Amino acid sequence: MRKAIAILGLAGCIYNTSIAQTTNDQFTLSGKFSGTATPYIYLRYNNVLDSTVIKDGRFSFKGTVSGPTNAYLYRNPVTWRSEDPNLYSFFLEPGALTAEVKEHEVNNSRIKGSVTQADMDELKKQKAPIQKEWEPFFKMLDSVNKIDNFKFQEAKSGLKPYYAAMEKIDFAYIDKHPTSFLSAHLLRGYLHSISTEKLTAYYNQFPEKVKATAGKTIHEELERRKLGVEGTVAADFSAPDINGQPLKLSDFKGKYVLIDFWASWCLPCRKGNPHLKKLYAAYKDKGLEIIGVSDDDRKPDAWKKAVEQDGISMWKHVLRGLDMEKLRAGIYNERDISKKYGIYSLPTKILIDPQGKVIARYEGDDKDEAKMDEKFKAVFGQ
Repeated sequence: MRKAIAILGLAGCIYNTSIAQTTNDQFTLSGKFSGTATPYIYLRYNNVLDSTVIKDGRFSFKGTVSGPTNAYLYRNPVTWRSEDPNLYSFFLEPGALTAEVKEHEVNNSRIKGSVTQADMDELKKQKAPIQKEWEPFFKMLDSVNKIDNFKFQEAKSGLKPYYAAMEKIDFAYIDKHPTSFLSAHLLRGYLHSISTEKLTAYYNQFPEKVKATAGKTIHEELERRKLGVEGTVAADFSAPDINGQPLKLSDFKGKYVLIDFWASWCLPCRKGNPHLKKLYAAYKDKGLEIIGVSDDDRKPDAWKKAVEQDGISMWKHVLRGLDMEKLRAGIYNERDISKKYGIYSLPTKILIDPQGKVIARYEGDDKDEAKMDEKFKAVFGQ
């Protein structure tokens, strides 16, 4: 028995579908399977989930992909999850591919015939010594995280040399292969650390086929960076505040408003609250209002507790309006304040003038406090 089904979103409807075949885009994936308990194996790529019977230790898949595509081999579609040891992530391409898969060790599978996967395997080989060197540190972090998440956040800053070493390997490949699918795939891991100018330059080098696949996320990031930045009109929003009363940003027109995007679990956010309290005390009578937008939609009690513990109830507080089902399905959520402002990291602070225009944006921790002080002195004349 063999079937092909299309998947809409992560929890959408499932229905039978046929796949148009074109010679240039066809692939075959022939595999050797070691094991006895698993009757089926599954292949997922794009919006397709395919399954096939394992017979005499062999299996095969056929289909079409227009170019390199993120794909997954796994044993159980019900418990499918990215961290499952019985799931293997790889790059599927047109052509004849072969696979060697072991039951209960699917994550250690080997794919041959995909040029993109061969390049990724070579990068993994280069990174292996670095990962081995840092393995004790990661184990320490895991132990700390089980005890105290705030201490974990402090300790993980020690990973900077590790990330720098990995980044050096990735960008050596990206700079050597500026038009490849894999380069676009690797760049997605650095979207929040690379400048807009540099990211745009990389994106413009990609051919249209790459822009439409792996490059799509990069395009979305470049579009996100146009939201809530200096010189733009602040997006209006409304939400119930921490006391259940309606709050609307446009109601504060005529005042300077600092929107503080934070969360109860964010250590740098919490550490920045004493500084915010000083700013509020110094400028509230001069027309400053602060609106805290918390990323605690799934834990409102933790949100309220943090506001009380940090003594910041004197300014306004709302939740961001997160809807995980819509987020997973890629459906726009009008209530999501963070999306309106292109927030990707916490803390982020956005200063809006009395006319409703963004005049400053700060993405980081205490390093931005001096800049904020200078801006506020310039704005309020002292």
